[in-house]
Amino acid sequence: MNRPTANLFELVEALNDGVRFFDLAAEHSRHVACIELFHQIRRRKADIVTELMAEVDPVGLPPPGADSWLAGFRQACAGLKIRLATAPEPIVIAALEAQEVRLLRAFRDAIGRDRPPQLRELAATYLPEVEQARDCLHALHRHVAH
Repeated sequence: MNRPTANLFELVEALNDGVRFFDLAAEHSRHVACIELFHQIRRRKADIVTELMAEVDPVGLPPPGADSWLAGFRQACAGLKIRLATAPEPIVIAALEAQEVRLLRAFRDAIGRDRPPQLRELAATYLPEVEQARDCLHALHRHVAH
C-alpha cells in the first residue's frame, strides 16, 4: 500500500493549521526569543498560504479522506493543541518541530516525479522556507534543552 500523498490544497490547509499553532505558541510562551521566532514563522506561513491560494482551485477537490496525509497531520495536531496550553516550553517546541517535520515530508513528497507538474513546481519554490522553519525550531529545541 502506498502512503498517502498531499495535494496543493492539503499543503495549504496544513500551513493554515501551522499559522494557528504558532499563534498559540507565541501566546503561551514566556521567552521573548521564542515569541519572536514563533511570530516570524507564523507570518511566513501566512504569506505562503496567500501565495499558494492564488494557485489552488478548491472547486471539485474532495475533502481529505480518513487515510489522507492531512488527516494524519491533523490527528497529530490534536495532541499539539493540548501541549501548547499545558506543557513546558521545551515540550511545546519539540511538538512544533515534529509538526514541521511532517509538513517538510509532505513538501518533499510533493516534488516527486509522479506528482503533477504544478504541484512539483510550487512545492519546490517553498521547500527552502519550510526547511528553514524546521531548522530554526530544531536549533531552538536544542538550545532550550540545554
